[in-house]
Amino acid sequence: MGLFSRSNSTFTATNLGEQYFQPAEDTPGTLLRITPHKDNDGIQGAARLLQSIHDVQTSGFRGKNTSDHHAFELWFDEGRVKFLMHAATEKVATKYTTRLENAYANSDVHTVEDGDGFPPIDTDDYVAAAELDIERHYFYPIRHHEGDGFTHDPYSEVTSEMQGPEETRVVVQVVFRPEPKEWAIDDGGGLLRSGESVDDVAEGLRQNTVTGWLDPREREASKKDKDAAKIIEQQRGKYAFNTNLRIIAVSPDKYEAEARCEGVAGMFTRYYNSKTEQGFEATPVSKSRLPTIIESFHTREWHDREMILTIDELAGAAHIPNEEINTPNIDWKNTQRGSSIPPDSAQQQ
Repeated sequence: MGLFSRSNSTFTATNLGEQYFQPAEDTPGTLLRITPHKDNDGIQGAARLLQSIHDVQTSGFRGKNTSDHHAFELWFDEGRVKFLMHAATEKVATKYTTRLENAYANSDVHTVEDGDGFPPIDTDDYVAAAELDIERHYFYPIRHHEGDGFTHDPYSEVTSEMQGPEETRVVVQVVFRPEPKEWAIDDGGGLLRSGESVDDVAEGLRQNTVTGWLDPREREASKKDKDAAKIIEQQRGKYAFNTNLRIIAVSPDKYEAEARCEGVAGMFTRYYNSKTEQGFEATPVSKSRLPTIIESFHTREWHDREMILTIDELAGAAHIPNEEINTPNIDWKNTQRGSSIPPDSAQQQ
């Protein structure tokens, strides 16, 4: 299997012949715009932020998860890469603002009260979209910043691939809902969809297997299987979020929309974990589903797609990058808090 797995469908952009506008005041919940300083902790800061907002709410005898879902978004709009976060309620937005500022020092966070709540789509635009899932069961982690992690921030490629002519618009939207801490443990309470725990899966990988029909023989578990078992066991007890990840590209140029959508989806192959053989796979959205997916983008809709990512995994897919990425046209803040002069204004993009 290649690094970039997808369905047999192709990334085809479609002209819907309709306008799709969402004014900020019509956006459900609260939309926050983040203008970060280049000097920040990047993925590590996102991990701290996600840890601080992992707030699970349950109800009923069986402890049904009734937690709100929230979103992190990357926009390429008006020729700039922008960072946004969507909170389900105004109360939560206030908490997120404080925690964003704590996780990303010297960054500005403000509520988007006017203008666009989502980049607009006009009648002459072409639209291409994709939804991302993971290739294997969510017990198998994707690549992240811990252990044998990224050699560099994968957002360097993601943000570069998002960019095109100024009239191009691209959005990466990551919608997430916290999971109870028992998500990977089979305690007999029916919490697990598969009925197996990470311990069961790890033990299975360590077991010898019988191969061959005419001449059955036992095959010893490989070193790779045993290494994967250790990694899977480490998922136990980690905080995690049930995640949706989708991409949309819009342009008056049909081929530009297709290239941006497919290119950004392809860059998420940087999250492929060769030890667990886990990675993202992208499915293009069909023409008939485009109006529905646009509505999902606008409402920040969440579905249970059984893509549960630990905090470290999610931080790689939803974070504020830092100066490491060297991508032009990033919506950086050029001054530190309390400073009136940009510290390196001559070098700012």
